[in-house]
Amino acid sequence: MKYKGYILLAVTILMFSTLEVVTGTINNLINPLQLTFLRFFIGGVVMLPLVIKKREKVQAKDLLFFLALGILNIFISAGSLQYAITMGKASTAAILISSNPIFVMLFSAIILKEKVTYNRVVCMLLGIAGITLIIYKGNVGGDTAASLILAIFASFNFGLYTVLGKLKSEGISSITMICYSSIFGSLMYVPVLLFNNIPLFYIPEGTVIKILYVGVFVSGIAYVTYMEALKILTASKGAMIFFLKPVIASILAVIFLSESMSFKTVAGMILVLAGLFINFFTINSKSGKARDKIEETET
Repeated sequence: MKYKGYILLAVTILMFSTLEVVTGTINNLINPLQLTFLRFFIGGVVMLPLVIKKREKVQAKDLLFFLALGILNIFISAGSLQYAITMGKASTAAILISSNPIFVMLFSAIILKEKVTYNRVVCMLLGIAGITLIIYKGNVGGDTAASLILAIFASFNFGLYTVLGKLKSEGISSITMICYSSIFGSLMYVPVLLFNNIPLFYIPEGTVIKILYVGVFVSGIAYVTYMEALKILTASKGAMIFFLKPVIASILAVIFLSESMSFKTVAGMILVLAGLFINFFTINSKSGKARDKIEETET
């Protein structure tokens, strides 16, 4: 059963990793906040017919929970990250948001009563070191206190979103939860965009397919597969996959954007992969196997 969770995580991170590669080609054509609104709104609306067809019983308290999830992830986390990038360095913001497994592990221990294992801690340390080598360009300066706080705040909220999403996913389908939370969260941007005279549905020429892709696949299907994976695996174990995002994004950037790959990047990739191996493929000892079984049956 756990291998189904691993496959779902692999699908999730592959789609998540394409976000920067795709949006990097259109960021100069569309406002970042408008793009965030569009991709999550599209992702939610596309899923809506399937949710209606399911006729799943959704109570008012469920809708309030979906609203909270949407505000946490789409409005606060994604919005904070966008402002952090504009106020500081994108590389620093990327490192901090990719470090969200730290907060997932903490919230999982507090809310879900998951154990903080030695393997998780080692994976987390190797992951942070690896993504820092991959992303950080070595130039000092450019960050502000506000940009650092916003990036950490974005990571904090995504960590809380992950844990609360797992908590709720036990009683409702992932597609219903992601559909409603995506629509509710994206609608929070409407007053912000209107106040700043930014058009809601203006899509520049040549960007339609790319915006549809990040909406349907990255902001829709990927979130559903993520929550489905968390139904099988512990939240702290599943979230560690985010350390792989800069690795895949770097490879895709070399293939599609003709970017170069330095020795520092390769070293970072090795650290990340080593950490994930420790996290997902525990050493073949009796204690390692027992720990995996305990984690899966507890959640």
